[in-house]
Amino acid sequence: MADDLREIIDLAKREMPDVPAETWDRLVRIIRQNFGAQRAYIASQKKGQHLAALEASGEQSSERISQMLGISVRYARQLKKLR
Repeated sequence: MADDLREIIDLAKREMPDVPAETWDRLVRIIRQNFGAQRAYIASQKKGQHLAALEASGEQSSERISQMLGISVRYARQLKKLR
């Protein structure tokens, strides 16, 4: 987890440079205290990402959405119904 955690924190630091270093250190300390010696699993939450992209794209055809997201037209229709 140490290497994975460090990579995750480094990525987050690059994406959020406004967060103080003390906050990152505190976060790492809390994670290590509570989850040390455990393998980390982080779900990708693709459905949530697809729904967010769908919202951002506005009203488009299912065919266009399927091309944009790399999913089937049928799944694009299902996502549109969830909105």
